[in-house]
Amino acid sequence: MSKKKWNWYAVKLIYESTVSGEPNQSKIDKNYEDKLKCYEESIMLVKAQSFDHAFKIAEERAIKDEDTHENPYDQTVNHRFVEAINCYWLFDDVLKTGVELYSRFINVPIETDTEEFLDTYYPETITTEEEGVNYNFKYLYKNI
Repeated sequence: MSKKKWNWYAVKLIYESTVSGEPNQSKIDKNYEDKLKCYEESIMLVKAQSFDHAFKIAEERAIKDEDTHENPYDQTVNHRFVEAINCYWLFDDVLKTGVELYSRFINVPIETDTEEFLDTYYPETITTEEEGVNYNFKYLYKNI
């Protein structure tokens, strides 16, 4: 592997956060939600000698980044690595403003309009009636 050129890759990782335990009733506020589960899509920058090497490095790092902590409601949040699902080779050797870190093409039926596309593939863009509600709040660290 040592004779191959090292290139930059962006590896897309999926994490799952699960919440366990009963919430402290005195701390429940407008951000508390108990009917949703959270997955995180993360893109990690990796310097490697091949796509396979980039996946290996990213997966090892992702496992080290797994975490268990307490949320603002005194519940346990378990953040675990699920899978590396994609790898994108950055064609630029030098990282600077304007370098594309990741790209993906999504094919949809021709009659799909932009709003339907966003609602389907990026549901976090859906506006809720309750302004100011942060449904990801319960996955955050207690001291944030």
